[in-house]
Amino acid sequence: MKDQQTTRPADGTTAAPPKKTPYSSPVLRVYGSVGDLTQGSGTSVPDHGGKAPPLNSERRVKENIVRVGRHPLGIGLYLFDYRPEHREKWGHGRQFGVMVDEVEAVMPEAVSTHPDGYKRVDYGMLGVTFPRLH
Repeated sequence: MKDQQTTRPADGTTAAPPKKTPYSSPVLRVYGSVGDLTQGSGTSVPDHGGKAPPLNSERRVKENIVRVGRHPLGIGLYLFDYRPEHREKWGHGRQFGVMVDEVEAVMPEAVSTHPDGYKRVDYGMLGVTFPRLH
């Protein structure tokens, strides 16, 4: 590692080191509509009256999973990407959510099996709501 050199102005004093940019928290950006992700109506009004619709939360459809927090129920909160074969159906880019196996262990009533065979989590039962868009 190279040592930082202190520069000396012409008057012989020591110059202050350069100031660092302050840290700013990352921002979560959501792309797409919830209706697209959940096979909903595609309108700007959530299909579940402002409550979070059931979302696919199975590990087998996700990759690049990173735990970023903890829900009050003790389950993890994650950032992830859907696997390429599922992105058209459930969304492109970084997603935020939970894992169905963890939810089943503490609140099985929040889990349902969709006709497509994948399990969904009712985020509304976890206290997650989506704002109305109009």
